[in-house]
Amino acid sequence: MLKRVYDDWTQVKAATGTPNSRQRQAWRSYLEKRPAIAYWGDSWFSTPLYKNLYWNSFARIDGMSLRLGGPGLTAARMCTPDNCADTAERLQSREFDLACISIGGNDCLGPRLERIFAGIGRLDADAAFDRVVAAGTFDRLRERYDILLSALAGIGGGFRAVGHGYVPLSREAIGAKGRVDIKNLGLAAPLIGNVGPWLWPAMKPVLGNNKPEAERFARRLLVDGFRDQVLAPSKRAFPGLFTYADFSGIADADDKAFWYDEIHPTEAGFGILAPGLNAMIRAALPGKRAAVG
Repeated sequence: MLKRVYDDWTQVKAATGTPNSRQRQAWRSYLEKRPAIAYWGDSWFSTPLYKNLYWNSFARIDGMSLRLGGPGLTAARMCTPDNCADTAERLQSREFDLACISIGGNDCLGPRLERIFAGIGRLDADAAFDRVVAAGTFDRLRERYDILLSALAGIGGGFRAVGHGYVPLSREAIGAKGRVDIKNLGLAAPLIGNVGPWLWPAMKPVLGNNKPEAERFARRLLVDGFRDQVLAPSKRAFPGLFTYADFSGIADADDKAFWYDEIHPTEAGFGILAPGLNAMIRAALPGKRAAVG
């Protein structure tokens, strides 16, 4: 029996059967005017704590979805040549329409950020950002996107990919830790190995405990830098295949209710972002745009 949400490739394989099977005929019939979308990414698509961006996006879409990736994963882990080639082959063989990509934020944060600034004295936000650029952070991310999009380009036909940028962090949220414990999460809490913060511990000694400078650095790193040095060049390199939602102008990001922790919106925050992401999905699927709300 077909369903809207698939948790892994084993479930998709069971639902689709072989190319000439009745199962595959039913799959194709259902998707004639509806999209099959793979949401591939890190915690913005897969956090188990509440309804994330994946949930808020797909709740507005009449179709089928498969979620790939997981919390804390980096582009370096997800976008290997073998994994990208294997995933592209599976997406093609199961006749998916689109991959929605949420990859790269973790490569800019946590231990990777700490290593860039180890032993460095005080810097302002601009000098700190220049150091990240010089360290090759965006160059490596761009290379991973090239591996991923090159594999997806091989699918051909009307297959498309949609990514997204990040929201300007709020200085009130910078340094905030996710509210996770046994009481509010039950048995899932011990599985969440890292609840942040991911930016402030590395940058506090560098920026001199200056939250306004941290906010400015975060915007240059996660918003402007990631968009201008990863997403935009990827779009230019793969015209017709890849586009992205730009969240840099989200006005609600200054509201405390928007943020769950330092870098993750709340369920309501993700709900604010979903229409912008879905607008790009809708534009990428002109033959099935009526199914994308």
